[in-house]
Formats: sequence, C-alpha cells, structure tokens
Amino acid sequence: MKWYSISKTSRVLNISSELLRHYERLGLIHPVRKENGYRYFSFKEIDKLQGIRRYRNMNFSLDQMDKLIYTAGYEEVGELYAASLAKTQQQLIWDQELLRATEMIIEDWKEIGEGTGKCRQTVSRDILRVDMRHRDSIDETLELDEVGEWIEKLPVVFISPAFSREAILSGSGDVSFGYAVETEIFDRLGLKHIEGEQHIPPCRCVTTIVYSCAENYIGAHSLAPVVEYCREEGLNICGNAWGVTIGNCSREGVTYRYHRVFVPVEPS
Repeated sequence: MKWYSISKTSRVLNISSELLRHYERLGLIHPVRKENGYRYFSFKEIDKLQGIRRYRNMNFSLDQMDKLIYTAGYEEVGELYAASLAKTQQQLIWDQELLRATEMIIEDWKEIGEGTGKCRQTVSRDILRVDMRHRDSIDETLELDEVGEWIEKLPVVFISPAFSREAILSGSGDVSFGYAVETEIFDRLGLKHIEGEQHIPPCRCVTTIVYSCAENYIGAHSLAPVVEYCREEGLNICGNAWGVTIGNCSREGVTYRYHRVFVPVEPS
C-alpha cells in the first residue's frame, strides 16, 4: 500500500495541514502514525478527504458529513441531499435579494454625491413596516424575537425612519424608526408577521434624501424642502412619510447619516 505524508496530502488536495489535523481530531479521518511519529494517509483516507471537500461545498455540517461517510443508509442520504438542495435554494434567494438591495443602496449613494435635498416625484415601493422606537423610546409591546428575525435579514429588510403628516407640516423634530421589507419578498425571506405591522401600498410620492450629523437626529423638519417643493408644484402632502436608511460616512471628523424618504402627495 502506498502512503502519503501530511504535506503531500495537503498539496494534492489543496487542504491545509492544520485543517487535516482538525478533521483527524473530529474523527472524520484516521491517518496512520509511522514509527517516526509522522502522519501518513492511504488512498482510502484521501478518498474520504475528497468526499469531505465535496460535502462541505454542499453546505453539510460536520455531523452530517460524518454520517454521509460512515453510517447513513440509502434513505437518509437522499434526505440529506434534499435538505442541502433546500438550503442552497434559500441561500440563492438571499444572495439575489442582497444583490438587488446593494444595487439600490449604491444608486442612492451616488445621488448623495450629487447633492442632497433635491426633490423629484416617483411611485413608492409596496412595503410592510413595523415601528421599533419613537425618538429614544423603544416599543416594549413588540414581540422582540420576531423583530429579531427581521433584523437578521438586514439590509434586504431595511432600517426605516417615519414621519407623520402633521409633524411634516408643522416642521417638528418628531421621527420614529423601525424596519421595513418589500411585500413581494416577505414570504421568500421566511419572515413572520408582527402585531402592529403596517402595509404601505405604492402611491405617488415626492422623494428626497435627508441627513443628520454628529449626535443630532433627522426629524420631520428635515423635510422642509419637500414642503416647499409641494407648494411650488401644486401638490398636497396626503399621508405619513417613510424612508430607507442608506448609510453614513465621516467628513472632517463628523459623522453624517443619510436616508431616502418618500412623502405621499396628491394634486391640490
């Protein structure tokens, strides 16, 4: 029987020597110790390592890999493969939505570079939204475990400020923060509905980007340019506004935080 040293096996399979030792400690492989004290691998162990690499790329856990190599029968192997397929499909959905969310963030970030405070008309997205806090006060009635499941899906689920129509028109500093997600992808993300969650359908809006700096918060007063734009364009603000947090950056040692806001409007 031909034997291969740990360094040779590592090069042949493109696996680090430390990872080989780790698999040995876990009992996945069983190299032989020769009289010189060094580990040596047979073709049988190398075949196992190829299987481990294959199973690892299929997102199997170490326990599942151990079963697949040593103990799983025909039915159990089929079940494990089916579970791997479902997990990969879910990961693909997540990767696609993360790609789309990142592309939207980048588009908004480019607009920041061209100057904030500009207003334009658009149709808002169809979203589900839940408030988490009003200014500095957290809503203690929320089911925090369910909110936590939403938070785990950031940034596809996005941080969302909100402003009442009354606060916008009065120019107050009022603001709430919560989380929102597009309605059409809610089920695909495997999320659960939360009591107090609000469905906000698409509507005609004026959108703009607002920002805060240092320790200050954005507030309804940040939407003064929208109020002025509506006055000039003959539009009425007809509902509460919501937004999407884009991100933050530092300028001359001061942190700026940016948000896109959608303000529902109708003709005067």
